[in-house]
Amino acid sequence: MTNDERRQKERGAELRLSIAPDPKLGGYVRQSVMGFARGQGIEAGDITDFVTALGEALANAIEHSHTAEPITIVVWVLDDRLFASVSDRGVGFQPAERGGPEGLSDTFAERGRGLGIMRRFADVLSVRSIPGQGTRVTLGCNVHHSAHPLHCAG
Repeated sequence: MTNDERRQKERGAELRLSIAPDPKLGGYVRQSVMGFARGQGIEAGDITDFVTALGEALANAIEHSHTAEPITIVVWVLDDRLFASVSDRGVGFQPAERGGPEGLSDTFAERGRGLGIMRRFADVLSVRSIPGQGTRVTLGCNVHHSAHPLHCAG
């Protein structure tokens, strides 16, 4: 068994999406992820926080990848944690280019708040980017499971 196969077996259920870098597809991704998480019995409040962080990662990939190549979203559950990765094959960047403060930027700023929002709504955040090859954002949230997974609101 390869390492990838072992990791997939440990993960259990997984949702994989591949979309064009089109902002109109953000709602489709959010709805798909919410449905997947509800199906895993995750409580609605945890899903909302997770989808908020994921939405920012997706918006950044759509806006900043500067490519027509598909964006890949993978969502999985591991124990009491919900994870996702958002990967593009775009222009990438040097880490120093996107540094910024740990928290949110100016409250009234219209731009530059994505990483701060992801940090606020995710318990785990990793950004890996290689100039000319793309960027992968991985995020995770600690979650609670509902006693009745099919009846979660979301």
